[in-house]
Amino acid sequence: MNQIHDLPTPNTSGHDFNYAVWTANTSVMLCNVSWNSDYRDIVSYGNRENLDNYLFNQSGPTTIIDSVTYAKVGRPIKISLPFNAAYRYNYLRAFNPAQPVSGGDVARAFYYFITDVEYITPNTTQITVQLDVWQTFGYDVQFGNCYVERGHIGIANQNGFADYGREFLAIPEGLDVGGEYEIAKRYSRRLATARDLSSAPAGQIGGNPDPTTDYDVMVVTNVPIMEEPGTVDEPNLNSAGGSNFENLPNGCEVYIFNTAQFKKFMEEFSTKPWVTQGIISIMPIPQWSKYGIPHTQVFLGETVIASKPGAGSLDRLSIPMAVDWRNTIDLGRYANLHKFKTYPYMVLEMTSYTGTPLVIKPESWADPDATVVEVAHFAPPSPRIAMYPYRYNAGSAPAVTDKHGVLNDGGEFLDMATMISNFPTFSIVNNGYLGYLAANSNSIPFQHASADWSQSRALAGADTAYNNANTAMGLATGLTGRSISANTQQTTLANETAGWNALKSGANGMINGGSLVGAGMNVANTAADYAIGLNQRNQSMGISNSLAGDNTALSNSAALKTADSNKDYAQLAAKGDYANTIAGITAKVQDAKMIQPTSSGQIGGEAFNLATHQWGYDVKVKMLQAAAMNSIGEYWLRYGYQVNRFVQNIPTSFMVMEKFTYWKLRETYITSSACPETYKQAIRGIFEKGVTVWSNPADIGNIDIADNAPLTGITL
Repeated sequence: MNQIHDLPTPNTSGHDFNYAVWTANTSVMLCNVSWNSDYRDIVSYGNRENLDNYLFNQSGPTTIIDSVTYAKVGRPIKISLPFNAAYRYNYLRAFNPAQPVSGGDVARAFYYFITDVEYITPNTTQITVQLDVWQTFGYDVQFGNCYVERGHIGIANQNGFADYGREFLAIPEGLDVGGEYEIAKRYSRRLATARDLSSAPAGQIGGNPDPTTDYDVMVVTNVPIMEEPGTVDEPNLNSAGGSNFENLPNGCEVYIFNTAQFKKFMEEFSTKPWVTQGIISIMPIPQWSKYGIPHTQVFLGETVIASKPGAGSLDRLSIPMAVDWRNTIDLGRYANLHKFKTYPYMVLEMTSYTGTPLVIKPESWADPDATVVEVAHFAPPSPRIAMYPYRYNAGSAPAVTDKHGVLNDGGEFLDMATMISNFPTFSIVNNGYLGYLAANSNSIPFQHASADWSQSRALAGADTAYNNANTAMGLATGLTGRSISANTQQTTLANETAGWNALKSGANGMINGGSLVGAGMNVANTAADYAIGLNQRNQSMGISNSLAGDNTALSNSAALKTADSNKDYAQLAAKGDYANTIAGITAKVQDAKMIQPTSSGQIGGEAFNLATHQWGYDVKVKMLQAAAMNSIGEYWLRYGYQVNRFVQNIPTSFMVMEKFTYWKLRETYITSSACPETYKQAIRGIFEKGVTVWSNPADIGNIDIADNAPLTGITL
């Protein structure tokens, strides 16, 4: 970049116009002036009368010589004045009185710079002069539409700060603004903080008379947490009925607590994990009441415990950070240099301290009060708050609003925004034991009932087996008795049959002629055989019956012992199985006490700013460091702003400031003049090389350049 000491380059245009043609009897006045023949500085007296008044009365020692002889053009002039006396002067006024020449000749004064003084004789000195074109002909020219490259008219322009400087001041200068800015002012807005603000003075950054309600807590859950929760033995658990928060469909339900309400809720539901386990998100948000969220109150008993947001849009807040902030900037010595309130000499930084700052050009923020629009979105997913400068780069397009605030500001809108996003999320700890019991509130009684039924069924089976064994033993005994009875009857029948057969044989013997003795012997033998056989059969039957009875008794005795043993074992096993099953159920319940606590929600997001400082944003006014500001400021005070436009209303006095006015024209149009073309071009050259017009020659090089206020009524 150019350094500000690169001043406009002077040239010699108009410096070599010597005018030394005086007729006889011309009156010459020698004097001293503070302007030079290089035309870097000229003085505007408005007319020749004022100029002559200055020369005769205020230009220091003067000498008037009458009746100067004729001198040729471009030749030195001899005057009757000692050398040392002539050496004191740098300026000359020559007055040519009217001559009796037809054609309207008039008296006229000519003004010269004395460029050299030479000794001729003790009373004669030769001087070399150069015509002061400006003072001689400057009051006879009329400027037209001129292209102004630089000058104080940019400072004096009463419309210069129109549209906050965008119309006239946003012209690059190519000046070195230094390597860094410094913060001159800061405007702060807090949305929420987790810091303890009880000791922060009210009115200061961070001050808040009520530190307990600086942020709220939004809970998202898939369980309607505000329904009757029931007990561990009879828990009540339903699915969420959904929500329409911010007109967005959501299967979960959303509740908003202040910090005190949330603490009470957690205390109340710490023993009801079957309800809190449905929470999927716990998130801090700025106080929801600021954003006009439609809601219904949720009660715990008769106490309002939360708010349940309903359908409807959030309000968009317009926050004036600083009313008429530009007029609060103290520029000190450079109070008239409003260009210091434009980029790159001033820059605004709007930051939420999330790594996404906005660099704002002051003139592009088309709002007098640094208004920031806050657009909040809290409904899941991805809640965030966007902040943008109202009407940044806005032109003629108007802002669009609705009942909730600014809908579109007609400027950059959300394309020029910083955000607070990635809200932190937190989890809660649930009692896993109570949660297990509640989750198994029906299965555990069912297991107890199953164990009771299993024991009853086993005992009934043992009794049935025992009764069946007794029935079998009774059946065996009965069958054995019937078998013995049948054997006895069979034996009796056999005995009777044998007896009858013996009698029949004896009778047959007698009938068939046997002797009585023989017959008797036969009868006797038959009877003896019968008796022997009968005894044998009876004994055999007794032995068989006795053996059958003993066998049955032994079998019944063994079966009875087996039945008793089976019953005892079945009863023991049934009691053991029951005790083991009950022990298993008890063990599950005991083991449930060792279940790790469960968590609801998730840990995540960014909590650093909320915990250590605040959620919010600052607008920082950054200005040049002192060295760069002084360097640029002094340059502007001396040479004005870059203008780069045609100006039609250049004042006839060429003064737009009280003390001095700098002009640097690129195209100088002189619409009328009362001088030869040579001098007209000389005047053009004076302004196109750059010239400072002064109202008082005594100020040239003597005043503080900051002591130069703009005149009123000056426009571009």
